Amino acid sequence: MIRVDASAATPVPWRNGGGVTRELLRLPAGSGDDWTLRISVADIAADGPFSAFPGITRWFAVLTGAGVRLDFPDRTLNVGGGDSPLRFDGADAPGCTLLDGPTRDLNVMVRSDRADSIVTPATFLDEAGPGMSPGFGFFALQPVALHGTGAVPVEMRALSLAWCESPFDASRPWSLEPLHDAGDEREHALPGFWIRLLPPKR
Repeated sequence: MIRVDASAATPVPWRNGGGVTRELLRLPAGSGDDWTLRISVADIAADGPFSAFPGITRWFAVLTGAGVRLDFPDRTLNVGGGDSPLRFDGADAPGCTLLDGPTRDLNVMVRSDRADSIVTPATFLDEAGPGMSPGFGFFALQPVALHGTGAVPVEMRALSLAWCESPFDASRPWSLEPLHDAGDEREHALPGFWIRLLPPKR
């Protein structure tokens, strides 16, 4: 299992000066720009267009802040904290306007000719099985205990990622339990997001 805390990831400033990105995962490891999956947390500090990523499927979710307005070629959407993750074509490169100050967001990007992906909100009531996925993970919004990845639950801090690649023990679904001593770290009602890597669509 790979475990990464956003606070420990190196912030990389954007060329346009509008924010920074903290990369949590890039697969295959050491692939440079030729990655299949990339998961990151970004801090958006100023209005400006998203970078274009042709051939990439993107998922976007607001983690903190009021959110953003995204102007696509064919539609305009407001995306805020608590909204379901938004899936879109990376080639669209929407314009981004902050609704009320800086925001922090989760970005999941997959190269469409190699893989597909799905990012879904998690609850403390559901279970998620990795099944036949080539990769499966959980991004925590609040401190949780992650069950099912081994004999001992994995304690996760807020804004951290746990990721496993196949083969899995598919007989043990993953589930979540709140950490009762989290105190002020429990900022979100939503525990986090399941992230599943899938074979490419044919």
